[in-house]
Amino acid sequence: MSIQRFENEDFLTYAERLISRRQDYDLDKVEIFELLYGEQVSPDHARKCLTNLERTIEESKKYNIGKQIHKDLNDVDLQTKKNTIELNKDGSQTSEKLIEMSNEEAKDVNFLLKSHGYDIKCWELVSARNNIWNVYSKQDGVQTLYSSKIVVKPLKEYVWNAEDIEKLFNSLNLYSNKKDIIPKQYEENGNILFVPIADLHYGLNSDILSTGNEYNIQIAEELYYQVLSDVVTRIEGKRFEKVVFVVGNDFINSDNLSNTTTKGTPQDTGISWFALVENATKLIVNGIDILKSIAPVDVQFVPSNHDLHTMFGIMQTLKAHYRNCSNIIIDTSPLPRKYYKFGTNLIALSHNIKVKDALKLISTEGKSDWSSCNHVYCILAHLHEAMEYEKQGYVEIRRLPTISGWSRWTNNSGYVQTEKKNQAFIINKDKGMTDILNTILD
Repeated sequence: MSIQRFENEDFLTYAERLISRRQDYDLDKVEIFELLYGEQVSPDHARKCLTNLERTIEESKKYNIGKQIHKDLNDVDLQTKKNTIELNKDGSQTSEKLIEMSNEEAKDVNFLLKSHGYDIKCWELVSARNNIWNVYSKQDGVQTLYSSKIVVKPLKEYVWNAEDIEKLFNSLNLYSNKKDIIPKQYEENGNILFVPIADLHYGLNSDILSTGNEYNIQIAEELYYQVLSDVVTRIEGKRFEKVVFVVGNDFINSDNLSNTTTKGTPQDTGISWFALVENATKLIVNGIDILKSIAPVDVQFVPSNHDLHTMFGIMQTLKAHYRNCSNIIIDTSPLPRKYYKFGTNLIALSHNIKVKDALKLISTEGKSDWSSCNHVYCILAHLHEAMEYEKQGYVEIRRLPTISGWSRWTNNSGYVQTEKKNQAFIINKDKGMTDILNTILD
């Protein structure tokens, strides 16, 4: 099997062959980069560039870039027609083609991106230059076109806006008449069902070969629904005033188009960011709909390090989705620590804090409720293990386990996850935490 570029094989086809058959050729990403660009770089630089290159290959299939299928004019003399694309080492791309446009369109960034076949949600314009060309058409004679040359680079962060939330609604059929239903297990008896699903890392792609475990979006969804089913089964016959459903806490594995965490740590992600947002939103909506049949639901958002921006956007979607449901309350605040009061219980929620600081933080930030509460709980996540720490005064500190798989980074770092487990709780307004519901999965 030849790893060299075939005669008449264009760059994108060659790159796709090397990337898709890397295991057959026994190549790592640094070696592929060297074959493509003729120089050696660090593994991190090679990975980033090849990630951008894979995105380009996907888009070239979608828009038929570089295959000269799209024609600006049916009869333009091919000797004068320009339609080229260059892939630069820094991950940017240079595209040049003849475009029919007005003077105003020549100044429109979105028009230029779309005309060159780039998705405005994935790419941003770095520079543009437009020159007038006269070309010959057998049908129309001499025509005036623009030779448009642009440089683009991948967007690193996606910004939510009202238009995109509306599009998400349409794709999810969320403009249905969501109205209140009568919960089957509702009773004002002083009990709440507290259901967190922590560190799901939806979108993480792991395999036995590289991480020692198999995990992907299909497995994540199956485990998510198994937890909800187990909780619903185990509370059969019990009644509750509220269900508190805690989301966030690294519900999603990557936070942007570049498949990194919020701060930029690369992630192995097995799905596009757009599909990730759509699927994760459906997952949470379905979870709320399951729990709302038990009792009114308070959805608490816990911001975290993997998915801060994405989950904040999804929470806005959920709030709009359930806007006509008086028995569903959606918390959308991006504050890193949340405080939920029920009876004589104060529950502090945070993805992670230094345990030694728990008493100081809670007694300061939650001081308005502190004196009236006999039971104070601090519930953390992040470390993927169930832990119960020594009490600090009135404060009981717990750390939630997870049902997710683990990544190459956690495996390489020696952070061994002992089991896949989820914990839910029953909390009484006077007695405090009375039951812990452990869901242990294979």
